[in-house]
Amino acid sequence: MGRVGLSGPVITNQYAGVVFSSTGSNVNIVSSQPNIGDGLNFLCTGSPGINCVGETILNFTDPVSSLSFLAVGSNNSGVQALVDVFVNGAFAATNNITVGSLFNTPDLVDLSAFNDVTSIRIYNITDGGGLGWDNFTFTSAVPEPETYAMLLLGLGLLGFVAYRRKAIAA
Repeated sequence: MGRVGLSGPVITNQYAGVVFSSTGSNVNIVSSQPNIGDGLNFLCTGSPGINCVGETILNFTDPVSSLSFLAVGSNNSGVQALVDVFVNGAFAATNNITVGSLFNTPDLVDLSAFNDVTSIRIYNITDGGGLGWDNFTFTSAVPEPETYAMLLLGLGLLGFVAYRRKAIAA
């Protein structure tokens, strides 16, 4: 059965630019169980003993877009958890996390409608066996170095054009 509970490593920053946390005595642990989630490992948050019903908080170093993740290990169907979305540091919305009760089939949680997400809070897990989280995907809102290079090239070109116009007018 793999590593479950406190034998897995505690997660704080598995993804670059994301800090994982929780509340109270809950901890975020990598749980390893075959056929749950997308691969062997998934995130389970709970009190010591790990029951996968604890609140999971993700804080992004820089705002992100196209955010989605998987809810894994569902035993019940319907709305089994909630997620608060914070955009530019302000509360934006609460979304339902709806699962299909197929324990070995992950359910997509799609938050791609939100841009500039600075944090999310997953809580109120009511699924009988708790829920795990897997495959957080997102795009960073920070421009790539190539974007800065193009910006500098454009500014240089504008400066050159202004210089030429001034030289021709004189």
